[in-house]
Amino acid sequence: MNKYPSLIIVALLFGLQAYSQSSNLTGSPYSLFGLGVESNSGTGRNSGLGSTGISLDASYGINLYNPAAFATLKENEITFDFGGSAELNNLIGDDISEQRTTYNFTNISLAFNHNNDYGIGLTLKPATTVGYSLIGIENNIEGSSEQFTTNIGGNGGISELRLDYARTVFENLNVGLKASYLFGKIEESESIVTSSSYLEINETNYYSGAQLGIGLQYNLLDKHNFGFTVDFPTVLKGTKDVVVGKYSNAAYTTLEETEDESIDSFYLPLKLGFGYNTKFKNLLLTADYKKNFWGTTNQSDAIGNYTDQNIFGLGASYAVDPTSYKLWKRVDFRMGLNYNSGYLKVDDTNIDTYSASFGVGLPIGKRSLLNISYTLGKKGTTESILIKEYVNTLNINISLSDLWFQKRKFN
Repeated sequence: MNKYPSLIIVALLFGLQAYSQSSNLTGSPYSLFGLGVESNSGTGRNSGLGSTGISLDASYGINLYNPAAFATLKENEITFDFGGSAELNNLIGDDISEQRTTYNFTNISLAFNHNNDYGIGLTLKPATTVGYSLIGIENNIEGSSEQFTTNIGGNGGISELRLDYARTVFENLNVGLKASYLFGKIEESESIVTSSSYLEINETNYYSGAQLGIGLQYNLLDKHNFGFTVDFPTVLKGTKDVVVGKYSNAAYTTLEETEDESIDSFYLPLKLGFGYNTKFKNLLLTADYKKNFWGTTNQSDAIGNYTDQNIFGLGASYAVDPTSYKLWKRVDFRMGLNYNSGYLKVDDTNIDTYSASFGVGLPIGKRSLLNISYTLGKKGTTESILIKEYVNTLNINISLSDLWFQKRKFN
């Protein structure tokens, strides 16, 4: 065994430790609701294909959209996959227009296929992200002509530590199982400022829980590929820490301090996914549909209600000759469209998203790949009290592969 896989494992362990201690950030004001905005993080190929991948194999690296895809990893090949994204949000409302830029990890994954008996993978990635700020909200003090100003900010999110296992059970049928541990914290700070005092409220909510999912992939006539996924409903238990303090006459006084106080659990719904892809020579066409049954959780937010979510995705990719020894012939060009109806309804209006993506997969040597994609999305509306977002996202993902479990050969 050479040094390359060992370096991969060391990098993964340091990456897992560093990432699990960091905050997942977004610039979306809609991250104020629930546990934040959903992170649609996946490997680089998926983000360039309109966030599709339920029916795709792992020929271009790890596919996190279906656990069954881990059975299609190349025999005795170990893959280390990691990536990040930069997001530029343009926010438009009745009386606001501003830009926000944020950066985040998308995933850190390690996977391998052992003698084509099974495929297994370990991944850490964001499940939701939070990053909002409401500055300079002015109100009158009741019974007085004096005003006070409120500033609110939040950050954090929920991370997912995930184990995937898959194998071929019948000819052309792969079955996969994923087990996830969801954990994280969401911090919110609120300050209330008057002419003579400053009240500060810091609240940290902690959530954790486990979730199971299964996936199937079936190949028909070596041309038609179908995928199916199920994420079973689960409950995230929560606690909170609260510190309330007051600045007055240049002195700070703690008014309240609590730890590990129980809060309402958060319910994650049943999620179903269907996918299909086919090839015409070197042109790949793929389509996904997902249904998330948020309405059955009977949850509501302070401003809106949870509603069933529908997600449609279309993607296409083309390479001159994926099997060529010439790197430029193996370059994979991608594009996709996606519509997400959203799971939050405010004033009978869904917070939905339309997006278009473009990407490219650049070969690095024989087995590794650099994935780059750009996505332009429109989220929300300026109707009622809502805000419209134009989201520009740049994803960069590296998939490094090497052979393991090979016997040394002697002349």
